[in-house]
Amino acid sequence: MRAEDRDTISRFLQCNPLVLDARDISPANRARYFWGNLPGMNRPAVPLPCDRLTLQDCLEPNCNRVAKVQKIRTVTTKANSIKQTTKMVFPVEEEDNLTGEWKGDVLWCTELERAFGFPDHYTDVANMGRVHRQRLLGRSWSVPVIRHLFSPLKDYFKCRVEGSSASS
Repeated sequence: MRAEDRDTISRFLQCNPLVLDARDISPANRARYFWGNLPGMNRPAVPLPCDRLTLQDCLEPNCNRVAKVQKIRTVTTKANSIKQTTKMVFPVEEEDNLTGEWKGDVLWCTELERAFGFPDHYTDVANMGRVHRQRLLGRSWSVPVIRHLFSPLKDYFKCRVEGSSASS
């Protein structure tokens, strides 16, 4: 975001933004500005035990796929954003079953969904292709980041625990 745009938003909202990077609680580098007055917004981002923190944690198991990076850089709506570093290398290496050679590969849709904190096949709707699913995820927020921002609200609202009556 351009500094001019950030400053304009801050002026109208009369508050400075919080910069929160998904890298602390997910396998993606995804620093974003958040404006608001939610309680606890400024607390440190701490991963939950269920969070996937490295790209290898998101890869499909038993498929001879190895992450070449620990964290993926920001994924956007552009197809090449999935490539990593300034050398534009693929984030995953995959072993060819016939030749035994390792070759670069893109993240599969389910792997990308896991990196963003979504359930497997979350974007698998209406026969949407891989590129369209990546674009959709490139426009999305990281689920662990939004969970981090909103979780303090549980202290202010009654929550219903599944299988029991409403309690605070």
